[in-house]
Amino acid sequence: MYKSFRDPIKGMRLMRVNQLLLTLHILAAATWIGAALAEQVIAKRMDSSTPDAVTDRFAIDAEAIGKTLFAPSAVVLFVTGVILVERQHLGWTQEWLLIGIGAVAAALAIGGAFLIPEGRRLAELARTPGHDSAEIRDRTRRRFLVARVDLTLLIVGLAAMVFRVGG
Repeated sequence: MYKSFRDPIKGMRLMRVNQLLLTLHILAAATWIGAALAEQVIAKRMDSSTPDAVTDRFAIDAEAIGKTLFAPSAVVLFVTGVILVERQHLGWTQEWLLIGIGAVAAALAIGGAFLIPEGRRLAELARTPGHDSAEIRDRTRRRFLVARVDLTLLIVGLAAMVFRVGG
Protein backbone atom coordinates (compact mmCIF):
# COMPACT_ATOMS: atom_id res chain seq x y z
CA MET A 1 0.00 0.00 0.00
CA TYR A 2 2.80 2.42 0.84
CA LYS A 3 5.98 2.77 -1.14
CA SER A 4 9.24 2.49 0.70
CA PHE A 5 10.50 5.71 2.18
CA ARG A 6 14.05 6.79 2.77
CA ASP A 7 12.92 8.20 6.09
CA PRO A 8 11.09 5.46 8.07
CA ILE A 9 9.77 8.03 10.58
CA LYS A 10 8.13 10.00 7.79
CA GLY A 11 6.64 6.76 6.45
CA MET A 12 5.19 5.92 9.86
CA ARG A 13 3.69 9.40 10.19
CA LEU A 14 2.07 9.12 6.74
CA MET A 15 0.64 5.73 7.65
CA ARG A 16 -0.75 7.07 10.93
CA VAL A 17 -2.37 10.05 9.22
CA ASN A 18 -3.87 7.78 6.57
CA GLN A 19 -5.11 5.37 9.24
CA LEU A 20 -6.73 8.25 11.11
CA LEU A 21 -8.34 9.53 7.89
CA LEU A 22 -9.58 6.04 7.01
CA THR A 23 -10.99 5.58 10.51
CA LEU A 24 -12.86 8.90 10.26
CA HIS A 25 -14.06 7.93 6.77
CA ILE A 26 -15.40 4.59 8.01
CA LEU A 27 -17.02 6.18 11.07
CA ALA A 28 -18.74 8.77 8.86
CA ALA A 29 -20.11 6.03 6.58
CA ALA A 30 -21.22 3.98 9.58
CA THR A 31 -22.94 7.00 11.13
CA TRP A 32 -24.76 7.92 7.92
CA ILE A 33 -25.89 4.38 7.15
CA GLY A 34 -26.63 3.51 10.79
CA ALA A 35 -28.79 6.59 11.33
CA ALA A 36 -30.64 5.91 8.07
CA LEU A 37 -31.27 2.30 9.08
CA ALA A 38 -32.51 3.33 12.53
CA GLU A 39 -34.90 5.87 11.02
CA GLN A 40 -36.19 3.23 8.59
CA VAL A 41 -36.92 0.81 11.42
CA ILE A 42 -38.83 3.46 13.36
CA ALA A 43 -40.71 4.71 10.28
CA LYS A 44 -41.69 1.16 9.33
CA ARG A 45 -43.27 0.61 12.77
CA MET A 46 -45.54 3.63 12.41
CA ASP A 47 -49.03 2.98 11.07
CA SER A 48 -52.53 4.43 11.29
CA SER A 49 -52.83 3.36 14.94
CA THR A 50 -49.71 5.31 15.94
CA PRO A 51 -50.77 8.24 18.16
CA ASP A 52 -50.63 11.64 16.44
CA ALA A 53 -48.21 12.99 19.05
CA VAL A 54 -45.75 10.19 18.28
CA THR A 55 -46.01 10.80 14.54
CA ASP A 56 -45.44 14.52 15.06
CA ARG A 57 -42.46 13.92 17.36
CA PHE A 58 -40.93 11.55 14.82
CA ALA A 59 -41.19 14.17 12.06
CA ILE A 60 -39.43 16.72 14.30
CA ASP A 61 -36.79 14.22 15.45
CA ALA A 62 -36.10 13.03 11.88
CA GLU A 63 -35.26 16.61 10.92
CA ALA A 64 -32.94 16.90 13.93
CA ILE A 65 -31.19 13.66 12.99
CA GLY A 66 -30.62 15.05 9.53
CA LYS A 67 -28.96 18.16 10.92
CA THR A 68 -26.89 16.46 13.63
CA LEU A 69 -25.93 13.15 11.98
CA PHE A 70 -26.53 13.03 8.22
CA ALA A 71 -25.10 16.42 7.27
CA PRO A 72 -21.89 16.24 9.35
CA SER A 73 -21.22 12.62 8.39
CA ALA A 74 -21.67 13.43 4.70
CA VAL A 75 -19.15 16.26 4.98
CA VAL A 76 -16.61 14.12 6.88
CA LEU A 77 -17.10 11.24 4.42
CA PHE A 78 -16.51 13.51 1.43
CA VAL A 79 -13.52 15.39 2.85
CA THR A 80 -11.72 12.32 4.20
CA GLY A 81 -12.42 10.40 0.99
CA VAL A 82 -10.90 13.10 -1.21
CA ILE A 83 -7.87 13.44 1.05
CA LEU A 84 -7.33 9.66 1.16
CA VAL A 85 -7.49 9.32 -2.62
CA GLU A 86 -4.95 12.11 -3.02
CA ARG A 87 -2.60 11.01 -0.21
CA GLN A 88 -2.57 7.40 -1.36
CA HIS A 89 -2.29 8.30 -5.05
CA LEU A 90 -5.21 6.05 -5.88
CA GLY A 91 -6.32 7.93 -8.96
CA TRP A 92 -9.89 8.88 -9.74
CA THR A 93 -10.61 6.26 -12.43
CA GLN A 94 -10.76 3.04 -10.43
CA GLU A 95 -14.12 1.31 -10.80
CA TRP A 96 -14.75 0.81 -7.07
CA LEU A 97 -14.01 4.46 -6.42
CA LEU A 98 -16.28 5.68 -9.22
CA ILE A 99 -19.14 3.47 -7.99
CA GLY A 100 -18.67 4.74 -4.42
CA ILE A 101 -18.50 8.38 -5.49
CA GLY A 102 -21.48 7.93 -7.80
CA ALA A 103 -23.55 6.33 -5.05
CA VAL A 104 -22.72 9.07 -2.55
CA ALA A 105 -23.37 11.78 -5.16
CA ALA A 106 -26.76 10.24 -6.00
CA ALA A 107 -27.64 9.94 -2.30
CA LEU A 108 -26.66 13.57 -1.75
CA ALA A 109 -28.74 14.65 -4.74
CA ILE A 110 -31.81 12.77 -3.47
CA GLY A 111 -31.26 14.19 0.00
CA GLY A 112 -30.80 17.74 -1.21
CA ALA A 113 -33.63 17.69 -3.73
CA PHE A 114 -36.27 15.89 -1.66
CA LEU A 115 -35.40 14.37 1.71
CA ILE A 116 -34.04 17.51 3.40
CA PRO A 117 -36.69 19.96 2.15
CA GLU A 118 -39.53 17.53 2.82
CA GLY A 119 -38.14 16.77 6.27
CA ARG A 120 -38.11 20.50 7.06
CA ARG A 121 -41.67 20.91 5.77
CA LEU A 122 -42.88 17.93 7.82
CA ALA A 123 -41.21 19.18 11.00
CA GLU A 124 -42.69 22.64 10.48
CA LEU A 125 -46.13 21.16 9.86
CA ALA A 126 -45.81 19.01 13.01
CA ARG A 127 -45.07 22.17 15.02
CA THR A 128 -48.15 23.97 13.62
CA PRO A 129 -51.13 23.90 15.99
CA GLY A 130 -54.22 22.22 14.54
CA HIS A 131 -52.35 20.46 11.73
CA ASP A 132 -53.54 17.29 10.00
CA SER A 133 -51.59 14.37 11.52
CA ALA A 134 -52.84 12.05 8.78
CA GLU A 135 -51.06 14.27 6.25
CA ILE A 136 -47.83 14.02 8.24
CA ARG A 137 -48.22 10.25 8.43
CA ASP A 138 -48.81 9.92 4.66
CA ARG A 139 -46.01 12.28 3.68
CA THR A 140 -43.63 10.62 6.15
CA ARG A 141 -44.40 7.24 4.61
CA ARG A 142 -43.65 8.63 1.14
CA ARG A 143 -40.48 10.35 2.37
CA PHE A 144 -39.15 7.15 3.90
CA LEU A 145 -39.87 5.19 0.75
CA VAL A 146 -37.55 7.59 -1.09
CA ALA A 147 -35.10 7.41 1.84
CA ARG A 148 -34.96 3.62 1.35
CA VAL A 149 -33.71 4.17 -2.19
CA ASP A 150 -31.15 6.63 -0.80
CA LEU A 151 -30.02 4.10 1.80
CA THR A 152 -29.75 1.35 -0.81
CA LEU A 153 -27.48 3.57 -2.90
CA LEU A 154 -25.24 4.18 0.11
CA ILE A 155 -25.00 0.47 0.84
CA VAL A 156 -24.11 -0.27 -2.80
CA GLY A 157 -21.42 2.42 -2.66
CA LEU A 158 -20.09 1.05 0.62
CA ALA A 159 -19.94 -2.49 -0.73
CA ALA A 160 -18.13 -1.32 -3.88
CA MET A 161 -15.52 0.40 -1.75
CA VAL A 162 -15.08 -2.37 0.81
CA PHE A 163 -14.72 -5.08 -1.85
CA ARG A 164 -12.89 -2.77 -4.28
CA VAL A 165 -15.07 -3.87 -7.17
CA GLY A 166 -13.12 -4.01 -10.41
CA GLY A 167 -9.89 -3.15 -8.62
